[in-house]
Amino acid sequence: MGTPEPGSGAQHELPLSEQDARDYVQRLRSLPVDQVIADVVFTMLNAAQAKLGRNDARLLIDVSTVAHQHARSYLPDALTTQIDRVLAQLRLSQVSAEGHPSPPGEQEQNDLDRLPAPPPTQTQPLGQPPAKP
Repeated sequence: MGTPEPGSGAQHELPLSEQDARDYVQRLRSLPVDQVIADVVFTMLNAAQAKLGRNDARLLIDVSTVAHQHARSYLPDALTTQIDRVLAQLRLSQVSAEGHPSPPGEQEQNDLDRLPAPPPTQTQPLGQPPAKP
C-alpha cells in the first residue's frame, strides 16, 4: 500500500471504530474555536506559500483573508496580528511570483484555469462583529 497523495482524501479513509470516532468528536468539540480557525487558516496559508505564482495560491490567500476577517473579533489579538503578518507577506510574494510566470502556454498541473475574482469588499469596519439580527 502506497503513501496517499496530498488532496486525494485517502488519508481520511482509515477505518475508525465507533469508540475512536466518538473520541475524535469529543476531542474536536473540546478544542477552543480560535485553535480550530488557526489550524484551518494556516493550512490554507501554507498551501498558498507552496503554490506562489499560481492562480490557486491567490484563491487560497483570498479565502484565508475572508475567513480571518469574519472571525477576527472572536480571535486573540496575538493570533490576528500573526495572521495579518503572514497574509501581508504572502500577498507581496504572490505579486512578485506572478511577475515571473511560467513560459507562455504552459499551465502548471492542477492550477486554476483563470485568475480568481477578488472577494467582495467588507461593509463593516475590521474587527467589528457582525450586527445581530
